Amino acid sequence: MTITSTKQRHAGFTLVEMMVSVVLLAIVLTSLTGTFLVFLKGAASVGLYSEMSAQSRKGLELFSRDVRSASGITVMNPSNEGGSVVSSDGISLTYPDYIGTKAIQYRYDASAEELVREQTVDGTAISDVLLSGVGSFKLTFFQTPGGSFTAIPGPVASVNNWTKSIQMDAELQRTVASIETTDSIISARFMLRNFK
Repeated sequence: MTITSTKQRHAGFTLVEMMVSVVLLAIVLTSLTGTFLVFLKGAASVGLYSEMSAQSRKGLELFSRDVRSASGITVMNPSNEGGSVVSSDGISLTYPDYIGTKAIQYRYDASAEELVREQTVDGTAISDVLLSGVGSFKLTFFQTPGGSFTAIPGPVASVNNWTKSIQMDAELQRTVASIETTDSIISARFMLRNFK
């Protein structure tokens, strides 16, 4: 006697096969997501470097132009640091009378981490944030270079009278997903051309 089965075999996956497939898919997706996030952070960091570079170029260009055409300087809270006269607060610049009554002030606000440029012409003031995210800021003041063209510092008390060149040092900082991005600005020394 022959026994025949009336059951038909249905095509499909078993529960074990489905679980293995889901686990493998989860591993692949996790690694792809991690890779995507690393690339995303890198792209954001490159964007911040570009933004910091553009901001620092603009800031140095304005600072250079303003310092070179100034006829007078007032240093805010000068101090002696390692034999050099420095200020972490800023400077006020005045200009020859033929321009009108004009003054420009560069002021560092450590709590807001900003370098602000305020221009006053005939009593009207316009303020702009020149650099933002400034972690550290310092201006160093020098006298006329000697025979070897090495700039030398002078006494703190009379810094407004003897300053002939200024060096700006600043560090810009940005944070992307808990990764800090920094850009240091170490400028050349700028000569005050119209200073008496």
